[in-house]
Amino acid sequence: MAYDELQFESTYEKKKSGKKKWIVLFLLLLLIAAAGVFVISGGLTLIFPGLAHGSGSSPLGGGLVIDPNAGDYVAPEAPKQEQGVAIPGWGSMTIPANTQVLDMVDFHNPIANDGLYYLTFKFCLLNANGEISEVLWESQAVPPGKHIQKITMSRGLPAGTYDAVVHVQPYRMSDQSPTNSANMRTTLIVK
Repeated sequence: MAYDELQFESTYEKKKSGKKKWIVLFLLLLLIAAAGVFVISGGLTLIFPGLAHGSGSSPLGGGLVIDPNAGDYVAPEAPKQEQGVAIPGWGSMTIPANTQVLDMVDFHNPIANDGLYYLTFKFCLLNANGEISEVLWESQAVPPGKHIQKITMSRGLPAGTYDAVVHVQPYRMSDQSPTNSANMRTTLIVK
């Protein structure tokens, strides 16, 4: 063989050998990627059946079987409840002494009761036992969103501090039947 042929053959073998390395490297990477997909897609459970969940037929250690109904928690929908009555409150009220007509009060039916409830109000004094002893004023039905800001009490009160209650009685608009009432305790400050 001539020198040129040997050199050509040697260069050809080097190129051929280099291509083999790349092909082997490519096939190795392809094999690693396929193994990764196999493990990610659940193929691991084929090799280790004790890790299987959800089928109900694969026993775990000790003969336990995963219940086929076991799954992720799904929160139940809250049951629909009738909307409650919105009732205003009074921590304390200050009024002038010996005055029957009050024009700085606010007895109102919140707009939240729109289409649901009328409210009536009864403004009362309490005795030492916490029971209603005297009704000072009483309203008729107040529609939602409406206010009573001027009242005439049965009598004016001398200066002092009184335990009082505003009795609130809701009535369903649909049939005008009464529903649960509320007694909103308040301190009445008369000056």
